[in-house]
Amino acid sequence: MSRLATCAIVLALSLTAAADEAVQPILDLHKANKLFDKTEYKSVRAAAAKVFETRSATAIKDAFGPDHESLSAWLDKQKDLKEELYTAIDPQRDDVAQVLSVFRDLWRDNPDAVAKYPNLAIAVSVVWDQPQNVYDYRPHQRRTKSDLPEGYLKYGHLDEFRYHVSHAKAIQGKEPFSRLEVLPWEFQVYMVDHRTPVEEREWAIKNYLGKRTMLGKIYHEIEYDQEMLRTQSEVCKLNGHNYTLQDIKTYGGVCAMQADFAARVGKSLDVPAAYVGGQSQDLGLHAWVMWVEVKSASKSSVNFKLESWGRYRGDNYYTGTLRDPQTGVEILDRDMERRLSAAAIDRNGRRQAELAMDFFPEVADANKFDTKKKIQYLRDVLKTSAFNEAAWLELARMAHDGEATGENKTAVLEQAGRLLTVFAQYPDFSWKVVGDLESVQTDKLTRNQFYEKLIIVYETGKRPDLASEARLKWADFVAEEKKYSLAATGLSQTIKKFPDEGRYVPKMMDKLKENCKQFSAGKEYLGKTYLELLKTMNPKRGNEVTKYFLKMSADALAFFKEEKKSKEAAEIERIIRAAGVSSLTP
Repeated sequence: MSRLATCAIVLALSLTAAADEAVQPILDLHKANKLFDKTEYKSVRAAAAKVFETRSATAIKDAFGPDHESLSAWLDKQKDLKEELYTAIDPQRDDVAQVLSVFRDLWRDNPDAVAKYPNLAIAVSVVWDQPQNVYDYRPHQRRTKSDLPEGYLKYGHLDEFRYHVSHAKAIQGKEPFSRLEVLPWEFQVYMVDHRTPVEEREWAIKNYLGKRTMLGKIYHEIEYDQEMLRTQSEVCKLNGHNYTLQDIKTYGGVCAMQADFAARVGKSLDVPAAYVGGQSQDLGLHAWVMWVEVKSASKSSVNFKLESWGRYRGDNYYTGTLRDPQTGVEILDRDMERRLSAAAIDRNGRRQAELAMDFFPEVADANKFDTKKKIQYLRDVLKTSAFNEAAWLELARMAHDGEATGENKTAVLEQAGRLLTVFAQYPDFSWKVVGDLESVQTDKLTRNQFYEKLIIVYETGKRPDLASEARLKWADFVAEEKKYSLAATGLSQTIKKFPDEGRYVPKMMDKLKENCKQFSAGKEYLGKTYLELLKTMNPKRGNEVTKYFLKMSADALAFFKEEKKSKEAAEIERIIRAAGVSSLTP
C-alpha cells in the first residue's frame, strides 16, 4: 500500500473518530441529567451546534468557500445566530451544503441585515436550499391560460431576503413590533416561500396593509368566475392577461385563484400564510387560504391563531394539505397549526425536545439502553414538549415491531391514554399513532372500550372523519370476535350521526354490508339503515345534486331490487325524484 493511500486511510479514520467524539457533549449532558432540563436549553443547543459543526466541517468549508475564515469568525461573534442556524438545519431533509451556501450569499450581500434579522436569514436559507420546494403558482397560470410574469424562475433567495429587509419599515406599519424581529424562523418559512415579483408585492402593501387584520378575508374580493367553472377551465376571464395579483383582482377566478391571491398577498405583508387544498364531504375538491393571525408577539413568545377563509364549514373541509416550505413534504394544515403552536407557546422546549430526539439513537447506543430505558428517554422527550412527533412515532414503531413487551407495555399504554388529552385540539396526529400504540393491548374488551372513548373524543371535537375511521377500526375488532350484530349496530349509529359525510359513509356502508351478511336479521337491518340514511341525507350542494347522493341512492336501489323489496325500492325512487334526479348516471 502506498504512503499516500495509508495517509488517506489514517485521515479518514481520524475524521470519523472526530465526528463520533463530537457527540460527547450531548452524552455528558444526558449523564448529568441536563439534556431534558429546560433551564439548560442553551447548553443543549450549543452542544448540538458543535456536533453539526464538527460533522459538517467539510460541507461548511466548501459552502463558505473563500469566505470561510471571515464568515466563520463573524459567526463566532454571533453565537445565538450560529447555533440557531446549525440546529435549524435538518440533515435528513435539507440540502446541507446549499443551506450554508444560501446563508453565505445573504451574509456576503448584507451582513448587518443578517445580524438584525437572524430568523429571516435562517428561514430563507432552509427554504431556498431546494428551490423546487418553494410554493409554485404556475399551475394556476397555466390553468387560466394567462401569461406568467417575466423573470419568474430568475427570482431567488437574495431577491427574497432583500425584499423583506428593504420593505421592513413599510410593512411594519403601525404594529408595535417588527414581525421580522419577533417571529421565529419556524413561522417565517411561510412568508419567504414564493416568487411573487417585487412590483406585485409593493402593490399588495399599498392596497392591503391596512387590511392585515384577518387578511384572509380578501379571498372573497376575487370575483368567482362562473364561466371558468362551467367550462372546466376552457374559458376563463384571465385568458390572455397577466397572472399577477393585480390582474387576478381585476378579472377573478375560481377557488384556486382566490386562495393563491390571498396567500401571496399575506406572504408579501409578512403574514405567514399558505395555499391549502382539500376534499369536502360530498367529494368535491376545493382550495382555501390559511394564515397566522398574530395577536401580539415578542422575541420569546407569539400569541396567534391559525385562521382560514374560503373553507366553507358547511362542506366540512376538516383537513387540507399543503407543502412544508422547509422540506417540501406534504403535510396537513393541522400539522402546520400544531407545530406553530408548539413553537409559539414553548419555543425553547420544542427545540430542545427535537434536539434530544435527533441524538436519541446515539445516546441509546452509547449507553446500551434496553427497551425500558429507551421508553423512559422518549417519555422524557415528551415531558419536555408533549407535541414532539418523532418521540410519539418512535414509541408507535416500538409497539408495532413488538419491542414493548412485559412491563414495558404498561408504559406504552399510559402514553396511548395521554393522546386523548394532549392532542384533543389536534386529533389527526393522535389517529396517526394510536393504532400502533394500542396494538400492545392484549385485553380485547379494554382495547375496544378505548376505541369507543376515542370515537367520542373525535365526535366531541367535531371530526366525523376521524370518528368514522375509528368506528371502522372498532368494527373490525368486534367482527374478529364474531360479534357481527354489535359491529353492525355501531356502524349504523355512526352512519346516522353523520349522514352527510360523503367521504366515510360509503366505507362504513360497505363494512355494514359485510357484517350484515353474517347474522339472520342482517339484510333487514341493512335495508333499514339505507332508508334512514337516504331520508336524512342532504342530496344537494347548492343547486347541484352531489356525487355522494347519487352513489348512495344507486346502491340502495340496487340492494332493494335484488332483494325484491318493491315497496322499499319505490320509496328510494321517490326520494331520488324529489331530489330532482331523472337518471342515476353521475
